[in-house]
This record gives sequence, C-alpha cells and structure tokens, in this order.
Amino acid sequence: MEYRLIYRNPLAMRVCPDGAPELTFIGERLSLSRTETEQPFSQIGERVYSLVFFPWDEFEVCLLHDLTAQYQSNKRALDEAVMASRAKTSFLSEMSHDIRTPMGAIIGMTDIALMQKDIPGRVSECLHKIKTASGHMMSLLNEVLDMSRIESGKILLQPQPADIADLLHEILIVAKPQADAGKLNFHFEMGPMDQEKILVDSVRLKQICINLLSNAIKFTPAQGHVYMYLDVVNTDDASKVLMTLRVQDTGMGMSPEFMKKLFTPFEREEKSTTNKIQGTGLGMAITKNLVELMKGDIQVESTPGEGTCFTLRIPFDAAESSLETYQRALCGKRVLVLTSDAQQGAQLRKMLEKLDMETDVAQDAMEVVTCLNDTLLEDKEYHAFLTVEKVPDMDMMQFLPDVRRRMGAEFPILLLSGSDWSQTEYLYTRSGVDAFVPLPLFLSRLSAVLYSFTEEGKQEKKQEDGGVQWNFANRHLLLAEDNEINREIEQEILSMSGIQITVAENGQQAVDRFRESEPFYFDIILMDIQMPVMNGLDATRTIRGMDREDAQAVPIVAMTANAFVEDVKNSLDAGMNAHLPKPLDIEQVFSTMGMFLERGYT
Repeated sequence: MEYRLIYRNPLAMRVCPDGAPELTFIGERLSLSRTETEQPFSQIGERVYSLVFFPWDEFEVCLLHDLTAQYQSNKRALDEAVMASRAKTSFLSEMSHDIRTPMGAIIGMTDIALMQKDIPGRVSECLHKIKTASGHMMSLLNEVLDMSRIESGKILLQPQPADIADLLHEILIVAKPQADAGKLNFHFEMGPMDQEKILVDSVRLKQICINLLSNAIKFTPAQGHVYMYLDVVNTDDASKVLMTLRVQDTGMGMSPEFMKKLFTPFEREEKSTTNKIQGTGLGMAITKNLVELMKGDIQVESTPGEGTCFTLRIPFDAAESSLETYQRALCGKRVLVLTSDAQQGAQLRKMLEKLDMETDVAQDAMEVVTCLNDTLLEDKEYHAFLTVEKVPDMDMMQFLPDVRRRMGAEFPILLLSGSDWSQTEYLYTRSGVDAFVPLPLFLSRLSAVLYSFTEEGKQEKKQEDGGVQWNFANRHLLLAEDNEINREIEQEILSMSGIQITVAENGQQAVDRFRESEPFYFDIILMDIQMPVMNGLDATRTIRGMDREDAQAVPIVAMTANAFVEDVKNSLDAGMNAHLPKPLDIEQVFSTMGMFLERGYT
C-alpha cells in the first residue's frame, strides 16, 4: 500500500515531550522530528487522515482521524476558486480587447475631428470633453484589468529612460486641476534631485502617483490641504538612485480597523462622507503591488479626522543624460534673471553655474533696465532674459514688450511659471515671451530651453520640424484590419502621409494580398492581431514562411488592442518587427513607420 504526506498544518500542535528521538512511522515513508509542532495529514488508499501522536511510556501512539469528507470539500472549493479566477482573468482580457476596440473608434474619430480646420468653439470644446471622458473610461478599464493581471502574476514592467521633470509635470497637470476643483490647497515641495533621468516604467510610476494624489484629493474636504514631496538621491551604488515620494493630506483619515485591509482589492471604508465618492476600491491594491514589483516599499500613517500620509521609497537605475551636450553649447553664455525672491534667484544662479554660464539677477524693473544698458557700455551680450510670472509693483504685460523693443525680435525672453502654459500662452506670447520654463524648476528643463536658442539647438529643431510632416508618397502599405470603423479611421490617418494603402479584412486576405503582389511591392504591413478566418500572428508566420525574397524582409507591425508586455512578446515571436497599441497614437504610428520606411528593407 502506498502512503504519502500531502499536507502539513502549521497551526495544529502535536503533543510530544521535548528532546525525544526521531520517529519513523507508516512504512518508512514519513519521518518527523519529535520536536516539530506541525500536524501532518496522510493519504491511505482513498482516505485522508490527520495524524496525532501521543507518548505512552517507551511507545508512541498515532491517532488517525478520518478527514476525507472535509478534504474533498475543501479541494472542490479550491478547484472552483482556481477555475473562477482563471475565468475572471480570461473574461477581463477578452473584455479589454472588446472595449478597447470601440473606444479606439471614439478616440480616433475625435482626433480626426479635432484636426479639421475652422472648428466652431463650442464643437471643439465638446470634442475635447469627449476625448477626456474616453481617457477616463480607459483608465477605469485598465485599473480593473491591472488588478486581475497582478493577481495572476502576469504584469511586467517596461523600464525606459525618462526625465523626472516630464513625469512630474504630467502628474501635476492631472492632480492640480483636481485639487482646484475640490477647492483644496495643493502644496508641492522638491527635495534634492541628484539625478533627473532614470530608467523607469513611466506609465506605472505615474499610475502610482496619481492614485495616491487622487485619493488624497477625494477624501479631503474643501479648504483642506494636500502635500506632495519628491526627491531623488544617489546611493552607495553609483548606478542606482532612491526616489522618495510622500503624499499627505488633512482629510478624513482612516480607522485602525480599515488600515488592516487598506490594500485588499475592492475594499472601501464605508462612511456617510464617502458614500458619494466614486471608485473601484482597487487603486491602493494596485499601488502596493506595483511598488513591490519595482522593489520599493510603501508606508502609511493615518488618524481619523486628521488625515493620512503615504511614503514611498523606490530604487531606480540612473539613465544617461543630455546635460553634457547642453553644457558644451551654453558654456560661457550670460543670462539675465528677473525675480524678487532671493532664494529663487540663488537657486537659478546655482543651476546656471552647473552649465558653466554667467548670471545677473535683478529684483525689479529698474535693475533689469540697468543691466540691459550695461550690456551696451561693457560690450557684453545676454544669451536670454529669464523672468518669473509675477513681480511686486510690476505690470509684466507692459514691461515685457518694452524689453522686446529694446533687445530686438531675435532676443529670447523666457518665462518661469507654475501655471498651465496652455491657459496663459496667448497673453504672454503677445507680450513677447518666446518659451516657457515650468515650475518646479529642474536643471534638465532649464538647460533644454536655453539650449534650444543656441545655434546647435536651432539646427536640431529645424531638422525635427522637417520630419514632423511625414511623407510616404510612392510607398505601399498593406493594412489588415477586420473592424470596419477602425479600418476607416486608420485609412483616414494613414492617408495623411500620402502612402498608398491596400486593405485586407482578415489574416487570410492579408496573406493572399501579399502572395499575389510582386516581390517588394509592399514596403510595410500593419497587422491587427484578433481577426476572423486567420489571426494576425498566424498570418505573419505564413508570410514569413513563404518562398520569396521579401517574405523575411518586409516590416510587419502589430496594431492591436492587446497592449500588454506578453502581447508584445507574442507578436515579436511570431515574426513581427514592432507593436502599436490601440487606441492608436498618430505620432507613434508615423514615427514607427518612418523608422522602417526611411531605412528600407534590412
């Protein structure tokens, strides 16, 4: 008869005297130390028993308790739970694709409408609101799907070089309007910033930050305060940095009971004050899992009625910076700064010194005029004039045009501002401002703007501007897309480049169109993944397997609502060259096509 140990219950206790010798029982197949405190379960034939041992003088008594019924019941429950979890994951994955497809149509049509000329103001406003609502819908979908993928262990990070300044700007541009709408006081403090470019999955990091800030804003009553602190410091390992993010609020706080299940999916504290607050109850569970996936840690302190503070510490790899390029071009140049804040003036001077630049700081209009006059007398030249948005007892809208008239049309006037540039750009550009340097101030942002007005920077911008209007005239594209609305959108967008398009409505048609064409007729193929008759992966494998010169060389780009890391891997394994997620980003589509079409077949 065969016996095997199938389970150990760490909570049960076995009554054995300390220091007794090792015990062997049940046909030499189970061997336990008498000092262990676990109770084993054993299967004998088709029955399952718990084993309890009692000392009896020089003998050991083993009591077998039949637990077959309980074991089978628990096993059925476990099997059902596993099947339900798999079914949920499969359902959500399918729903992701099915929802992304029509959402892609909504977002795509909205983009096309916004690109039209002479749109009435009211229509433009409605279109922008549709686009915003569509983005919110996608974020809710991604939140639910993310939790499912985290539970199944399938979520993967995609670290890429990213500027912290850009990440922070994108986070604040979402959080600050939310705080303003809730009539809250939003405060941001930036600590040491030893590295400004890191290797990070920027989408996931922004998701973490916005989750924390959105919760702080949602659960803080009007006139309350929300604080955000960020720093990035070097570690003992020169290639590593440690980011600290702290989000604190003066909101309603959390009870000790709820704190114990804060990171449990779908949990929300039920209070009369929270009943009208919308949410899935997944944000904190996703946040914790993502932080741990990044090998970081999250701590929380909360007092009911006083507020909550989340502190995150996440390690990242440092990335290569463009600072040396900027420094070479800006070395020795002089900047005139206008700010009435002595601390801000000292910060700017210190930053500009790191670029080997010279700085004159003025605190009012008279000092600015004096410095500009001195340039004529001392035969020195300013590379740019850098000014804050507000100075006491000064009307900037009148003063800046005076500076422009004095210094000429080519002289760069740069504005330091924490406001949304899109809201004030019209007024300030009419007053003579050439560019905007967003606050909080980062050396990378400041140097990039100053660099753009050097000869090297102007040349780079000229080259970039020349490449914005993609022109693929006389090139041939095979577009495989089964959804009629998406196909219409994609044709509309792609036709802007002048490329000639051949359409296939499923994978088999795509294979047939390619087989019937002359070798090297198609310069590129855009292939949807989920299509009837033959899917995109099988169609790609079939094309790659054809006995013709261009079968291995023609670029094939996946264009699909399956937008996760393993989906990218599956498409590359099938022989595709790149992966474009839906809803499509127009610039991403053209830049990806340009990457292949400009260099030709390889």
